[in-house]
Amino acid sequence: MNFASYTSSEYFPIFLTFYDSIKKNKNLNLYVLCLDDDVKSLIKKNNIECKTITIEDIELFTKSLLKKRYSKISEKIGVYRLAYANYLLKKLNIEDIHLIDSDTYFFSKTSDLEKIVNDLDASVCFCKHNYFYNRGLMNDLYGIYNAGYIYFKNDKQAFKFLVKYRKLCQNYISWSVKKNAKNLFADQTYLEGLIQDFKFTKIINNKGVNCAPWNIGNYQISEKEGQFYVDNVNIIFFHFSGVRTLFNKIFFFNLYYYNKVNLKHVKKTIYKNYLTKLKENLIKIPTKKDTKTISLKKIIAIFFKLLRKDFSII
Repeated sequence: MNFASYTSSEYFPIFLTFYDSIKKNKNLNLYVLCLDDDVKSLIKKNNIECKTITIEDIELFTKSLLKKRYSKISEKIGVYRLAYANYLLKKLNIEDIHLIDSDTYFFSKTSDLEKIVNDLDASVCFCKHNYFYNRGLMNDLYGIYNAGYIYFKNDKQAFKFLVKYRKLCQNYISWSVKKNAKNLFADQTYLEGLIQDFKFTKIINNKGVNCAPWNIGNYQISEKEGQFYVDNVNIIFFHFSGVRTLFNKIFFFNLYYYNKVNLKHVKKTIYKNYLTKLKENLIKIPTKKDTKTISLKKIIAIFFKLLRKDFSII
C-alpha cells in the first residue's frame, strides 16, 4: 500500500501526528513531498521511514510548473501535489497511490482503507464532503467532493483523469470564495466535472473514510475499546482540517462553522484524542511561526471562535 503525503517544516508537527497514526501498519510505503529545505532533516531527526521527494525533483520532471505564477502558497501546493502524484506514477512507476493530506489521522488499520478501495475496483476514487449544515450552499462554496484524499491506480484511465485535472488546476486555482455563487474552489470543484467525464472514477461511500468537521454532525459517535465509530461504522481516518493552536494550549477548529451547533461529545472524544497527540508533537518540534504579531483579522476570528466555543483547551 502506497501513501503519498506532503508537508512543510511549519506544519511538520501535524505531519508527525499523521505519521504516528500509521507507522505501526505493515506493508505500507510512505512517500513525502518536502515543501521546503528543512523537512528532510526533520524526517531524519525523527526517524521517519519514508521516501522523500523534493520540490526540485517535481520541477525537473515537470518543467511547465515553473511557467505559472502563484499569488498564494496554497495555490502552488494545489498544483504541485497533482504534479507530485504524476511523478510517483510515471517517474517511479508505483502501482497505485493514496494521495492524502497530512492533517488526517488514522483510527483504524490502513489495510481497512485498502480493502474498501480495492472492492470499488476504480482507477480513481475519492469522497463527497457530505456536509451536515446547509449542504446545497456549502456544495456551491467548496465543492461536492473533497480533494484531501484521492486514490490513483497506475493505469491509462487514471492518467487521462490526472492529465485533465492538472491542466484545469494549472490554468486556474484559487481558494477565494464568493457568497451566493457557484465557486471554482481550489482543486475540489473540478472533481464534479471530472467524475462526469471519466466513468471509471468512483465515490467512496463508507462513512468511516474521510470523516471531517463538515460531515461529523450527520452521525452518532460512539467508542468501544479505543475504537471510534460513526453510526456503528468504525472510523478509518478523520480529516482534522483547520486546526490551529495558540501557545500549544488552546486549539481552535471549524466544528461550529460547519455544523452551527456546539458538538461537545465530538470535542471530548475524537478531537481530544487527536489534539493531545498533536500537542505532544508541537512541544517536541517547535515551529518557527511568529506568534508575537497577530493581525486584527485573526484577533476577530479568535474572538468569534471563543464566543462559539469552537475550541478546546488541552
